[in-house]
Amino acid sequence: MPTLLFMLTALAAGPTLEESLNLARAAIRACEVKGQPVSASVVDAAGVTIVVLRADGAPKSPVAAPRKAATAVAFETPGSVLEAREKADPAFAAVIAARPDLYNAHGGSLPLYRGGRLAGGLAVADTSHETADACARAAVEAQSLYTIRP
Repeated sequence: MPTLLFMLTALAAGPTLEESLNLARAAIRACEVKGQPVSASVVDAAGVTIVVLRADGAPKSPVAAPRKAATAVAFETPGSVLEAREKADPAFAAVIAARPDLYNAHGGSLPLYRGGRLAGGLAVADTSHETADACARAAVEAQSLYTIRP
């Protein structure tokens, strides 16, 4: 029962649909300014997808963004840090490789915190990892509800 209570508490603090749409749209706009049509996704504190958006002209189906966001949530770490860890830590790389349907440890994903608690994650995909990271960070910086650190 404590696990269920924790999950319900975590989910209650997560981004609403409207907040998720705003974050994903802000990330897409940040990349559009750079000439990069992308996909963006927001997940809740359990890594469950709330929204996935694909910009006009984005080159791929929006598969990577929800996985990247879920990975940032699962490890409470930005994808840019996880990407370096995946390259340097074979045990961690094995964890990521074991769940390709769930995890994608690449730059462009951020955990989202509200009131010091993990609330969800945001990710951008379908551009370079550096550009995706910059766009996700710009989206979080453009609003005042969520931070990328507790």
